[in-house]
Amino acid sequence: ALQTLAQGDVHLVVLDIKMVDVSGLDVLQEVRNEFYDLPVILCSAYGSYKGDIKSIAADYYVVKSSDLTELKKKIKTAVEARIPQ
Repeated sequence: ALQTLAQGDVHLVVLDIKMVDVSGLDVLQEVRNEFYDLPVILCSAYGSYKGDIKSIAADYYVVKSSDLTELKKKIKTAVEARIPQ
């Protein structure tokens, strides 16, 4: 994922906290270190991570649900915030 970000033309990152080979919180930290202005949404089934010190580096935190309304709203907000006025 970080190699893809380095290639450019990425407007938003959506991360889960629990991933197969790495923690989304660790990836979030790497994204912030190299691509500070890139919006990041943490999307997790675990609402308890919302207050985690590492989680606050994300622009938005969404608790997973079968209803994707909140995630879609956060994606729209994040992308629109990057569009120059």
